[in-house]
Amino acid sequence: MSESLGMYEENELIARIQTGDSDALCELLKPYQALLHHLARRLLVPASVMTQEELVQAGYVGLICAARRFDARKGVRFITYAVPWALGEMRGALRSASGQSGMRMISIDDTGEEPQGRPLEETLSGSGLSEERVALRLALDRLTPQERRLIDLRFFEDRTQKEAAVLLQKSQGQVSRMESKALDRLRALLS
Repeated sequence: MSESLGMYEENELIARIQTGDSDALCELLKPYQALLHHLARRLLVPASVMTQEELVQAGYVGLICAARRFDARKGVRFITYAVPWALGEMRGALRSASGQSGMRMISIDDTGEEPQGRPLEETLSGSGLSEERVALRLALDRLTPQERRLIDLRFFEDRTQKEAAVLLQKSQGQVSRMESKALDRLRALLS
């Protein structure tokens, strides 16, 4: 991102966005255009019923939601917080389209070998280690094995709480509480 903003500038823009400043929103989103196009290219499959631009637009929706909910006091960089939101919206758009077309869902890290993407351990041990990836790896290691498995299912394999509950042999309510607790622990460890 050649037009990238510093953390302080981003946080200032986000504070303005949260008070309803649409100009600040446009300014914040500009540097993420290339990233969203990259993510869209990685998610699309041949013969997709969606265009890359449609996926990019879904990604922008995710970034907007992230900007409105972001809390700079947590000490996490906006991009670390926002990318999962963008990917979630993109995957949701693909799921909606696939319901009509039978298109196979893939994850950003998919190699074509498994339909749900790569497991957490493999994703986090990949090349291009960043400071955020290392911090996340260390924080995830402090969770219980069952909490790590839940985070893997929900955020790296893009499973619903209901699907995770079946796989973990728990009720959806138990999974919801476990997820909330695990995310609170991760936030505390990353702040």
